[in-house]
Amino acid sequence: MSEKEAKLIKGCVAGDKACQKQLYLDYGGMIKSICTRYTANPDEAEDLFHDTFIFILVNFKKYNNITSLGAWLRRITINKAIDHYRKTSHNRIASLEEMEYEPVVDAEPLNEALTMNKIVAFINELPDKYRTAFNLYVIDDVEQEEIGRIMNETPTNVRTLIFRARNILQKKINRYLNHEEFKI
Repeated sequence: MSEKEAKLIKGCVAGDKACQKQLYLDYGGMIKSICTRYTANPDEAEDLFHDTFIFILVNFKKYNNITSLGAWLRRITINKAIDHYRKTSHNRIASLEEMEYEPVVDAEPLNEALTMNKIVAFINELPDKYRTAFNLYVIDDVEQEEIGRIMNETPTNVRTLIFRARNILQKKINRYLNHEEFKI
């Protein structure tokens, strides 16, 4: 741990406003990007971001030096996003049987026309269950069994959610690269 990080941690534990601001400047972008991946719209992501950051500041004294500060903040943010998913999912999630099946699409090679922002936008357009399962598995490297426990789904349903999310993303990317969305 660097001297700067140690000072930042000590200051945040003590409630020092300057250190809290520096924490926001250093890690706010990472926290916000995780919140955005797990929510349906920018307003919801902003609310989750604020709730998470406040939670971090209130609970900073629980930080132990076992993991890096960045890893600790990332884990808290993912856990808060999962909690948010659990609280809101019952209002807007259809059962797997009601969801539209997307067929497998042949993969096209990616090129410079496809930016990371566009890929994130495509991920954010996924239905909530697909987006959550995909994020946990592909981006946050959570095992499928754990995803099943988090989402209250069977392992088979988790695999199906991830499979369908990938197929939808593949289809969107292919359309984008072939400019199909701009054809009349």
